[in-house]
Amino acid sequence: MFFCYNNLMSNTSPDFFNEIESHKNAEKVPVEVVTLKGDHCRLDVRLRGCFVTDCELTDPTTGEMVNVLRPISKLEDAKLTGSHGMMPVSHSKGVGGRHGYPRWADYHEFYQLDGDDGEKRVSFQAKRSDYGPGLTKVFELTDSRLTMCSIVTNYESDPVKTSLGDHTYFNLPNEDIAGLRVNGKTLEELLGENAESDIMNGVPRVCDDFDGEASIDFPSGHRLKLSASTEENNSDKLRLIVWHKQGDPSICFETTVGFDYETGNEGLSVEQGQTASLITDIELMSAEK
Repeated sequence: MFFCYNNLMSNTSPDFFNEIESHKNAEKVPVEVVTLKGDHCRLDVRLRGCFVTDCELTDPTTGEMVNVLRPISKLEDAKLTGSHGMMPVSHSKGVGGRHGYPRWADYHEFYQLDGDDGEKRVSFQAKRSDYGPGLTKVFELTDSRLTMCSIVTNYESDPVKTSLGDHTYFNLPNEDIAGLRVNGKTLEELLGENAESDIMNGVPRVCDDFDGEASIDFPSGHRLKLSASTEENNSDKLRLIVWHKQGDPSICFETTVGFDYETGNEGLSVEQGQTASLITDIELMSAEK
């Protein structure tokens, strides 16, 4: 069961609402892509929707570059089957509908200086023509790690209640989950009876006891660590959703904060002029770890 709320509507102007609706319904959209590249890593992000269209990291065990996230070749579609941010996480009557306006908005990009250890960085700010909640996405890339930070800023006069998430599509060739393990467990062992069949049939399952870190072994042979963090006062609101789109060679491990099936989309409260964040970290690990 998904929850539906009128959140994120209070200061949404009709012009911005209509703009996002036109973006959703467009037959073709601009395909401008920003690339972040190191010697042994690569990240491509489409400006419309801030969709990750390609991500290659280096496997420290083999030294080979791996398409960790599902690559996308047909970039002109408005809605891509690819990794994107969510605000709020689930269904909503607010601007943009399910997952909110961020995956339909245009973004400003801001390249940043490299980190002390050569980390490549870029940030994106969602464009909106009113004073509703703003969203910034920051990406940091190293040979074997991608870090994504989502920051919501409340420009309204009252507290905003919402949720944040990274809807991350990991490569799963041929939709084959044989050998897929999370913290050494099968999906059934992790999430309960019928979890595997539910997920592969498009029914999401939530890992309520997610402590902010999971080790995932993929059938293709690589292992990654998926981590999520947020402000200390919201750390008990972290969740991990597992979902699969039928017919697509991917599986989603979605890190979220402020969403729960019992309470819905509004578990993250942001005071006037304040921010809240979700940091998602994807790191390819050595097989021995």
